[in-house]
Amino acid sequence: MASTLPRTADLHLHTCYSDGTERPRRVVELAREANLSAIAITDHDILDGYPEAKTAAQEYGLELIPGLEMSASCDGREVHVLGFFVDLAHAAFQQLLREQRTRRVARIREMIARLQQLNLPVTEEEVFAIAGEGAVGRPHVAQAMLQRGYVSTVKEAFDRYIGADGPAYIAGSPLAPRAAMAAIRDAGGIPVLAHPVFLKDDSLIEQMCREGLVGLEVYHSSHTPDVVRRYELLAERLGLLKTGGSDYHGISKEGAPIGSVKVPYLLVEALKEWKRAHPTTNASCA
Repeated sequence: MASTLPRTADLHLHTCYSDGTERPRRVVELAREANLSAIAITDHDILDGYPEAKTAAQEYGLELIPGLEMSASCDGREVHVLGFFVDLAHAAFQQLLREQRTRRVARIREMIARLQQLNLPVTEEEVFAIAGEGAVGRPHVAQAMLQRGYVSTVKEAFDRYIGADGPAYIAGSPLAPRAAMAAIRDAGGIPVLAHPVFLKDDSLIEQMCREGLVGLEVYHSSHTPDVVRRYELLAERLGLLKTGGSDYHGISKEGAPIGSVKVPYLLVEALKEWKRAHPTTNASCA
């Protein structure tokens, strides 16, 4: 008997290719266990986990959307832009991602130096061993601190030392959101602002909308019901597509499990319809 469960998706998942802890295959397995119909792997500044995930998704009959989460900054704020349905073979886009990952390495080295000055010595070897083949990031530093006993949780590492107000914090990618969105669109993708609540300034969303933003991650594990409603209304007013996901990282962050934020498959269909209806050139939203 065919299942009568509604089709749902989780469009924000990380693997060991960035700051998640599970391999892409395992992420797919967990998504299947959560009865999801579609997922997007959205590792930071890297697309390398997609082939393994695609093979597993085909085996499990799960729809996999090619995606990533790009790092950018605006007025001193970190801005993360999700890109859905990007072309993995787009050479210029892959080159930009390599540059992004190179900047990540330099940033982490500076953060390690600051921690050493604070008498909290971790080594580059430790951090990069934790990151493995993935794009290195702050959660890998936090895990190294946890292993040495400097903090009791990853959250404590962020709150006390490597978060935006911490003494060992180094700003992330200098790439402007406009440039990140343009690169995603040039690669055939759909730029969506991730977890907008972290911006703490909704006027930036309107600015990004004028610069080519297509969607807003309305549904996220950090969004309370009131926040969700606020962004639903904002997305409708600005003519932005709505997306959502758990932002799963495995055990590298205290976060939500896969499928804890499920969005209707209708939102995936809306992304596909937008892609069919629009060329890959930049354009402002309505």
